[in-house]
Amino acid sequence: MTLPAPWAALLEMFRPGFRRRGTFTLFTVLATGMVAQTGRRSVVGMLSGARMAGVISFHAACRFFSHAMWDVDQLGLIAARRLLDDDAPVTVVVDDTLFKRWGRKVHHAFWTYDGAAQGGRKIARGNRWVVAGIVVWLPFCTAPVCLPVLFRLCAGKGTAGPVELAGQLLGLIAAEFPGRRLHGVGDAAYHGRPLLVARTTWTTRLPANAALYYLAPPRTGRCGRPALKGAKLGRPADVAVGVADWANATVVRYGCTRIGPSRRGALHLVRQLR
Repeated sequence: MTLPAPWAALLEMFRPGFRRRGTFTLFTVLATGMVAQTGRRSVVGMLSGARMAGVISFHAACRFFSHAMWDVDQLGLIAARRLLDDDAPVTVVVDDTLFKRWGRKVHHAFWTYDGAAQGGRKIARGNRWVVAGIVVWLPFCTAPVCLPVLFRLCAGKGTAGPVELAGQLLGLIAAEFPGRRLHGVGDAAYHGRPLLVARTTWTTRLPANAALYYLAPPRTGRCGRPALKGAKLGRPADVAVGVADWANATVVRYGCTRIGPSRRGALHLVRQLR
């Protein structure tokens, strides 16, 4: 298969994420078919889009996803390095999504919350994915876009929850860009100790009854269990009145620029770890 030189050079950057040359070759075929395909981007659709359906076996393409040795985290981080500027802070957006799946043999499928469901019943069965994306400016777009680079599959009860998985993804991105600041953003479901990653800030919408504390003080060297948190700050309403320092912020959303606090008066607490 002959590829255009710019497209081949772009795919060549992802070669370190593959252990075998044959696996990388199959990756280039599937990636080309995914971009060229105008219909469904299934395994068959990608082979058809690359005009390789009669050359490469369907089962070989399926084994690429189930048995081949390649590092999906490394591929996502390579894409992040390509898309981000050299010195600008990195904005990371974390959220979870449900991929509806049925059947007894579907790996880690369970009944869980489905925020996209219509009506009053917000529950469905499938795979729950925690996705971390980076906010980038693309030259052909008039507004910033969020491109997913890392993801984790929730395994259900007794395993790491969405907040813990989000902390893992945030830590991977922080380790990939050691000399840069990271700004993490999540909805009201993403708050807690696992998201306290060094050199990062985290912005979320806290519950009205949340109990806030200062950071844990340094260890004293004495015997006994060290303190896990500092002095109590109070509820968000108390912090907003007596502790927090408020300042106007410039926010770009859907192509419009707004300056000032939220019109609804919601409390957004940003904790910066030093």
